[in-house]
Amino acid sequence: MNNIRTIKETISQKLEKKDKNGDDYLILKLDNEETIFVFSRKVSEERWNWLEQGKEFNFTVEEGKNGNNLLVDFEIEINT
Repeated sequence: MNNIRTIKETISQKLEKKDKNGDDYLILKLDNEETIFVFSRKVSEERWNWLEQGKEFNFTVEEGKNGNNLLVDFEIEINT
C-alpha cells in the first residue's frame, strides 16, 4: 500500500499537460513548493475545474514513482 497523506495548501500554479499516450493530466504547484500530479484514473476529469489557482484545498495524495505526490482526492478549504 502506498503512503497516503493530506496536504493543506494553496495552488500557486495549475499546468495542463498531455502524457505520451495523449491523455490529459495536471501538475499543481503549491505555495509550499510541493508539486501534485493529477491523473484521470485517480480523480475524474469532471472535478478538475474545481482546482483553481489561488484557492486552498485539503489534498489527499499517495506517494507515486520517485516519491511524486499523486492526487487521490481533494476538498476545498472553506474559511469560516
